[in-house]
Amino acid sequence: MLSTLAESGAGKAAIQILPVYQTSAKLHLISGFGRFSSQLVLLVSCSMGILVLMGDISQEDATEDHTILIAAIFLPAAALSSVCIDFLMAIRAPILGAVIARLIIPTTTLMLMMLGRRFLGSFTAPWAVGCFGLGSLLGAVLAGLAYRNRSPVKAFDKIPEFDRPYWIRECVTFLTLATFASWIFRSSVIALDLLLLAPEDVASFAAAAETGALILLLSKSTDKYFQPYLAVLIERHAWSEGIAMRKRRLIWVSATCAVFMSIILLAGKPILRLYGESFVSGYPALILIAAGCCFWSMFSLAPAYLKFSGLNRLVLIVTATAALAMITLTLLLGYWWGTTGAGLAFSLVLTCTSFAFLWLARQHFRKQTVQPASANQLDA
Repeated sequence: MLSTLAESGAGKAAIQILPVYQTSAKLHLISGFGRFSSQLVLLVSCSMGILVLMGDISQEDATEDHTILIAAIFLPAAALSSVCIDFLMAIRAPILGAVIARLIIPTTTLMLMMLGRRFLGSFTAPWAVGCFGLGSLLGAVLAGLAYRNRSPVKAFDKIPEFDRPYWIRECVTFLTLATFASWIFRSSVIALDLLLLAPEDVASFAAAAETGALILLLSKSTDKYFQPYLAVLIERHAWSEGIAMRKRRLIWVSATCAVFMSIILLAGKPILRLYGESFVSGYPALILIAAGCCFWSMFSLAPAYLKFSGLNRLVLIVTATAALAMITLTLLLGYWWGTTGAGLAFSLVLTCTSFAFLWLARQHFRKQTVQPASANQLDA
């Protein structure tokens, strides 16, 4: 959560902004946005890190290992790593970004943890956090160098040009959306805890939620791949190309979701049993959560389309409404039917929100395609 806040929405904004600048050869703005983003992330992450350090040190009952202190020290590295990887996605280097995010950083972290266990003889929480911090630092360096090498020629040689009001607005919007989204996907466990359910019931639901939400990794990865192209297509009003891209993604994601749901239906109980025999009671919730996440994954480009089209307020309203509905329905249905009710609330909110975004995106798209400038492309 601290890392998400420290990113300040800069990485997500880059995926919307940089592809358009690159296509339009606005090298001065590319240079300016890079400096703006790095300065913003460092300022916010360092400020948050200092506040966390002060809070941890001032606690009279603080533990001696100061795990949170280590996390605060590496917070700028973690935030910069994520933002630089998003920059790679923005300039259409998704494979390189994925290798750094999904392979290099985790592998480095694991190797450092193994070395620590080998030479220190014990494995502690501060050491684990420090290993992840060092892995993130390496990821930030590699992603930053890769972005510099892959960026448009001479972009870093240009005098930076800044459009701070627009950039700040987009960063704040993305940060707010990320906060709401985090609440949507994490608030169910908090709500069940407020209902004072048995700890084993809350634990079984948490395991079901984590397992059922694995498909969201697919939507997150595909969205970061397609969003830079989507931003350019919207800027160019290339509607026919946008339709073709959406169909390709929908076919691929739908097929993967079908396979995922089949696995959940057939092997859901054995998967939950890996956590412990008592976790199998979360199987109904697992099915409902997985179904809702599949619907979200299939149509997750719809809010991005609306956001990239300038409808920031509309996207914020729908997302905030979904966050409020999630906590309200979870408290209500969870009180009536326990973990199954919470799973039903999760599925209903995600499904309804997905279809709401899809309907709004289609309505906006139809208005765009009936314009005279786009009529010929639509007929084609």
